[in-house]
Amino acid sequence: MEDVFGGLAGGPGDGSGGAPVDIPALEAALDGAALWGLELDPRFRVLAATLEPTAERYPWGETDDRRIQLLCFPVSTILGSFRRNLPMETELLSFTEAQLVDVVAAFDGAIVAAPLFGRPEPRPGTWGPRFSLEGRSSAPDGTRRTVTLALAHEDLTLHLFARFDELQLKAPDGRDLALLPD
Repeated sequence: MEDVFGGLAGGPGDGSGGAPVDIPALEAALDGAALWGLELDPRFRVLAATLEPTAERYPWGETDDRRIQLLCFPVSTILGSFRRNLPMETELLSFTEAQLVDVVAAFDGAIVAAPLFGRPEPRPGTWGPRFSLEGRSSAPDGTRRTVTLALAHEDLTLHLFARFDELQLKAPDGRDLALLPD
């Protein structure tokens, strides 16, 4: 297994972590959201997801554009399993971190379901005979939180797990979004 992060440390911004985010409130807001994009920047160890919460669950007020960007950083571990479900077998498809954008685009805004945060790292063999994508940083940070996504579209399935420390939420115009408990 290679260190896809090149042994680099660090994340976006000034280290402040952006506006405060309550994880249970975020979990509730994102349950049922469409995932429109997912990208890993291995140089800065950032996993960026573009999600669109449902109108009923969108907690940031009235808007014409409900998309948000979830930034998870610094990422220390990323694991993925990309599978095609055929009538008599399941085919494991390999991909690189550079292909993650295209892999997620094939899911055409698939819906994510809670729980997203705080799940344990999947054991080898849980999602298939091996992982399609596996990367680990040699840096000591990026271990406090986890996110797990499970997507399905037509005959494709994607499971993705990442371990990280901080998260930020951004509006389409780049503003930080805060999410506090009710």
